[in-house]
Amino acid sequence: MLWKSVLWKPPLSKPARRTPAASAASVLLAVALLATACGGDGSAAKNNVAAADPAASSPPAPHKVVIVVDGKQTEAMTTGTTVQQVLDEAGIKLGPYDLVKPAADQPAGELVKIARLLSKPKLTVVKTPAKTIRKKSDSVPPWSEKVLREGRSGIKIVKWAYVPRKDKKGRTRKVKKVLAQKVKRKPVTRILAVGPQSAGTGSAARLNWAGLAKCESGGNPKAVNPAGYYGLYQFSMATWQSVGGTGRPSDASPDEQTYRAQQLYNKVNGRWQGQWPNCGKFLFS
Repeated sequence: MLWKSVLWKPPLSKPARRTPAASAASVLLAVALLATACGGDGSAAKNNVAAADPAASSPPAPHKVVIVVDGKQTEAMTTGTTVQQVLDEAGIKLGPYDLVKPAADQPAGELVKIARLLSKPKLTVVKTPAKTIRKKSDSVPPWSEKVLREGRSGIKIVKWAYVPRKDKKGRTRKVKKVLAQKVKRKPVTRILAVGPQSAGTGSAARLNWAGLAKCESGGNPKAVNPAGYYGLYQFSMATWQSVGGTGRPSDASPDEQTYRAQQLYNKVNGRWQGQWPNCGKFLFS
């Protein structure tokens, strides 16, 4: 009888079935091993738990703020942190053009200023006149002036708006108010050299000029004749200018008018009849 050699094979076993509990345990074990391998001690998990449940913050403590509206001051206790919050708690409403300092969206300090405006602020260019300085000079003829430096007006930018103001009867009026101004160009001062303020011109000074003035104008240096004669000695404009006068004779000082009259007397070589035909005789009284 022949025997066949048969190789023996062990029976195939079925893989063990993993229960859900075992799977969950394996996952937890892997996570723990991974954390240990990375040097973790579980603090991240603790931090996550703490971050998920922050402690409740306390509200800001009330503080005092001074509010000034058009110069009228009030005090308010508030918990507001911005100017707008402070005004809301104080029951103060802003108009569309009101100026607030600090701005409404800025942090509130201890002081808030409000300017009530009835119109939108506008900018206007304004010229500022130049000053005039007069310096005495012996090199300039008496009662005459010489320009040493021309003046120039300045320029400034003025910011203004209409504001409410109450009159004496308690009625609200709209008044123009300057809010701010900025100098764009400074004025340049005009400088004049002024000659001696003397009323004496040689031998003519010894004549009776007061007597002539009394006859011509009643002694009034501002006298004006509709026919075109001015001042103490009733100069015409042409005659006044011929002896160095500027402007109207009646606007000059009495001393200058007398000086110019003496100049005129000398200029015509004492022939007063052509200048003061009716009153010239009083020069010799």
